[in-house]
Amino acid sequence: MGQLPSQDILALLEFKKGIKHDPTGYVLNSWNEESIDFNGCPSSWNGIMCNGGNVAGVVLDHLGLSADADLSVFSNLTMLVKLSMSNNSITGKIPSNIGYFKSLEYLDLSDNLFFSSLPQEIGKLESLKNLSLAGNNFSGSIPESVSGLSSVQSLDLSRNAFSGSLPFSLRKLSNLVSLNLSLNGFSKTIPKGFELMANLMVLDLHGNMLEGDLDEQFLLLTTADHVDFSGNRLVTNASPKQKFLAGVSETIRYLNLSHNQLRGSLVSGSEAQIFGNVKVLDLSYNQLSGELPSFNFVYDLQVLKLSNNGFSGFIPNGLLKGDSMVLTELDLSGNNLSGPISMITSTTLHTVNLSSNALSGDLPLLTGSCEVLDLSRNQFGGNLTSLLKWANIEILDLSQNRLTGPIPEITSQFLRLNYLNLSHNLLSSSLPKVISQFPKLTVLDLGFNQLDGPLLPDLLASTTLQELHLKNNVLDGSIELSPSSSFETNLQVLDLSHNRFSGYFPDGFGSLTGLQVLSLAANNLSGSLPTSMADMSTLSSLDLSQNHFTGALPNNLSKSLESFNATYNDLSGVVPEILRKFPLSSFYPGNSRLQFPNAPPGSGQTPARSHKRKPIKTIIKVVVIVVCVVALVIFILLAIFIHYIRMSKRPLPQHVTKKDIHRRAPSNPSGYSGKDSAGPLVVSAEDLTASRKGSSSEIISPDEKLAAVTGFSPSKNSHFSWSPESGDSYTPETLAKLDVRSPDRLAGELHFLDDTISLTPEELSRAPAEVLGRSSHGTSYRATLDNGMFLTVKWLREGVAKQRKDFAKEAKKFANIRHPNVVGLRGYYWGPTRHEKLILSDYISPGSLASFLYDRPGRKGPPLSWAQRLKIAVDVARGLNYLHFDRAVPHGNLKATNILLDGPDLNARVADYCLHRLMTQAGTIEQILDAGVLGYRAPELAASKKPLPSFKSDVVCLWSNFVGTFNRKMCWGCAEGRGFECFDAALMPEMGSHPAAEKGTKEFLGIALRCIRSVSERPGIKTIYEDLSSI
Repeated sequence: MGQLPSQDILALLEFKKGIKHDPTGYVLNSWNEESIDFNGCPSSWNGIMCNGGNVAGVVLDHLGLSADADLSVFSNLTMLVKLSMSNNSITGKIPSNIGYFKSLEYLDLSDNLFFSSLPQEIGKLESLKNLSLAGNNFSGSIPESVSGLSSVQSLDLSRNAFSGSLPFSLRKLSNLVSLNLSLNGFSKTIPKGFELMANLMVLDLHGNMLEGDLDEQFLLLTTADHVDFSGNRLVTNASPKQKFLAGVSETIRYLNLSHNQLRGSLVSGSEAQIFGNVKVLDLSYNQLSGELPSFNFVYDLQVLKLSNNGFSGFIPNGLLKGDSMVLTELDLSGNNLSGPISMITSTTLHTVNLSSNALSGDLPLLTGSCEVLDLSRNQFGGNLTSLLKWANIEILDLSQNRLTGPIPEITSQFLRLNYLNLSHNLLSSSLPKVISQFPKLTVLDLGFNQLDGPLLPDLLASTTLQELHLKNNVLDGSIELSPSSSFETNLQVLDLSHNRFSGYFPDGFGSLTGLQVLSLAANNLSGSLPTSMADMSTLSSLDLSQNHFTGALPNNLSKSLESFNATYNDLSGVVPEILRKFPLSSFYPGNSRLQFPNAPPGSGQTPARSHKRKPIKTIIKVVVIVVCVVALVIFILLAIFIHYIRMSKRPLPQHVTKKDIHRRAPSNPSGYSGKDSAGPLVVSAEDLTASRKGSSSEIISPDEKLAAVTGFSPSKNSHFSWSPESGDSYTPETLAKLDVRSPDRLAGELHFLDDTISLTPEELSRAPAEVLGRSSHGTSYRATLDNGMFLTVKWLREGVAKQRKDFAKEAKKFANIRHPNVVGLRGYYWGPTRHEKLILSDYISPGSLASFLYDRPGRKGPPLSWAQRLKIAVDVARGLNYLHFDRAVPHGNLKATNILLDGPDLNARVADYCLHRLMTQAGTIEQILDAGVLGYRAPELAASKKPLPSFKSDVVCLWSNFVGTFNRKMCWGCAEGRGFECFDAALMPEMGSHPAAEKGTKEFLGIALRCIRSVSERPGIKTIYEDLSSI
């Protein structure tokens, strides 16, 4: 009878049966019966380690194995010490007999496809020192029996789908040195007592859903040197002016608390030495505020990240000069820091990111070793002469500032430059020749400036340049390539759109064989399209729209083309088959002689075939016109009847002072200034008098309150702001009969919150006032002062304001608000009677977001473009971010009429954010209820008997405004998953013709939908603002 293999060999052969694919043959070609040693361990097999006659180790790491593993067979390997199969595609479960692996000291199954939950028996591995199950699909909670791993020193369960709370039994692992539970779904609080684990050096809990207070006791007493709690929902109870952290253990070298909800300020002055031994400190994406400390005594700090908080004030000079620091990376982006930066002279700083702040002044002097510098999205001005002294820069971003003048001819300083972004500034003059000579430049973005002159041929011939963006300038002339025919270009993205280029489509573009994105839109190019375009075989996006191209479309364009736009040209012939996969909106409007064969049903007739339509019979045309006219007449009569019924039910006030109400005569070429003049209604505070003196007990009906002064529907050419919430229209005669409870003159006290304006109550009383709109809490006017200055005056409805002491106290909290996306509060008036409460703020023109969106009479201008709407959304989020983190106050009344657009660039600014702090609780509740009718109310407020504004409810209101901004009306289908129903039909052509807009639309929709999650899962405004800014 033949000898049978040993028990260890049989176990290995059983495991081999589960291997489906072994790309290298490492196991399948080695583990065979011919090489069996019947009396011992198969030491000749790959990956097998022996100890005498027994298998002591199975090591199959990084082999690309695909297997369905039954790990239970390894229980027969009684002397197995090490089992390691990391970085394969092995699936299976942790067997229930795992407790029989008595000798196992090292178990690594990381980066595979194992699944299911951990069995209780895993706690029986008393000899185990290293356990790594990272990067699998394990789920469920960690069993309390894990405390039985008494010898474990390293425990890594990261990158799985574990959930539930962290077991308290983890604290019993007294020999534990490294604990990594990151990137799972753990929730609830972090157990107390981790600071008592004397051997713990690494604690990584980042990327979970842990909540509750930050454990300051642990941070103060732990012996760990690496602590990462980032990406959770941890909070602190500190107020904005209190220190958010009492201290940090002197052993901590790496501390990451980013992406949480921490509030409070950093320690000030010399107290920053509590971070004295920390080398990497990351507090970004929180709600920290106040000024930055100097960090003078933090000698070991190498990486400091404080981005996306609410820090304000100046940047400490010590951070940028580095006299006593070894700082190599500094990130202060996404805050509210202001003031100039004179110099960056640190010899250790390699990466500096100060973007998305309010920094101003000239560009700083730059010396030292800085390689990455991002100053984008600030308010830097002046020219670029400072760049002459900059050295060693590899990545430079100065976009979205106010820089002017030409781009200087710089040579030696930029020998390492890899990325240069100067877009969205006010740069002028022509492109300097030296810009095509930077030897390592791969990305150049000069878009959205005022650059003129020709395009440099050598720029397109660069052997290093991969992306060239020159969009929205005034470049002109023909597009020419370098005469050299032997160059090899790496250009992948070329955007020359919205310039003034003329001439023909460059035949030499066929040599750009690596080009993936080409946009020549909105130029003056003409002629036919060359067949050499076929040589651009990798092209995925092509935009030729808004030019004068003629002739046929090439029939051999790239098969990889995913986006195509040739609208607004004069192309002819038949659309090639390779392009028929694109919608009609890729070819029309324009191109009236271009034929699209076999147009899909319901897609509409193409312009090329419009002349083939059979004419509609005359009788049908007449019937259609008659029906339309009759319907219009019926609608007008019905409107008059309803208006008459409403007016007949409204009781007229009995005591009225008849005063003339005049219209200010606008410029009128016809000279006509009669009753129907289009000028705005102008009244003074004295004119708004309704003499109810002696009849204060008389009650104003709700209809009267809605009608008083605020209900005007302006004529087409009216100059005053129209509110979409306006009520009925009233003539001046009707207005004179309405009771607005105005005083004869302002005889109270006028308080200002800053010294920028000086005004007496009597002067304000004389100021002509134009009606802007009304709401549930009062009426707004535009007051024109004697010096020509405009103010917005909100007259609060009687009974909604707090008592005088509380009102004044709250009003002072809004002093000195100076933010580009927040309307500044200037002062308030407190009159002698209950209804005399006025709030004074900056006047913003041309008007509210509502007046630009809603498709009603009075809408201002054409529909907003996709880019304009996205910018407005970002502006609003940034304004809310400032209120939440720098002022620690929710808005509470965010809606389209409280989002004002400022200047020709339509910069969005939020208004009326102070009202809920100035009104009684009853007034605030009424305001929230009224907002709910319009769809601007969070679900948690709807369920509360006494709803009060909150930071999270602002996020829901932000969603409502997002939907309104892109759809012009509330569309709850957006919340139900019908994404593109949420967007204005006016945007569809733009989205269809611009891939970036369509892609951005999808990203925007994803961000918007996150705003209406439950309170616990709803992101903060900081996250929303950052995500919007990244679109």
